[in-house]
Amino acid sequence: MKRLILIVAVLAIVGFITQAEAAPTDTCGMSVTVSVAASVSVTDEPLAFTPAVAAGSSDVTDTGCTVTNDGSAYNYYKLKITAKPATWTVEETAGSVDWNEFRLLALFTSTTNPGTGAFDTADDIVKQSAETTASSTAYAITAEGASVKGYDCTKTAVRKLWFRFDAPSGTDLTTQQWITVTVYAYQT
Repeated sequence: MKRLILIVAVLAIVGFITQAEAAPTDTCGMSVTVSVAASVSVTDEPLAFTPAVAAGSSDVTDTGCTVTNDGSAYNYYKLKITAKPATWTVEETAGSVDWNEFRLLALFTSTTNPGTGAFDTADDIVKQSAETTASSTAYAITAEGASVKGYDCTKTAVRKLWFRFDAPSGTDLTTQQWITVTVYAYQT
């Protein structure tokens, strides 16, 4: 019995000591990663060139498409031709446009129906071989402010995107053809 009392007394003392060392507050550490998404929505398409574009000439789309940052981050945009007529090739330089070859240029601008001269073959050519990033000069009228260009686009920012088509000097395709440009959104 003495042994049992001794064990109970030791347990009681240890219990009191443990309770006496307890703190009234404590902390809980954690790790968190905030997800921000670059996202884009393109509306007001398909675009058209009317009337038909004559061989060897240039024309600007009848309307511009609307590009909206519908993500949760500042966006900048890149453009790339991702589909074209099988027998046509893309001219990615300022050189001449030859048989079954075309050039496509793009422009983020607030100008309504910019003329063919508003596009710059040094900065505005949309390529098939690589994505090209919009900047203060690429896909832009340099004199316009950043608020209409394809970079530093805040959440819900809306931009107008126009295209110029430089037609082949000649082609065996005389029916309506489709060219697809993909607009990529990247977080700044």
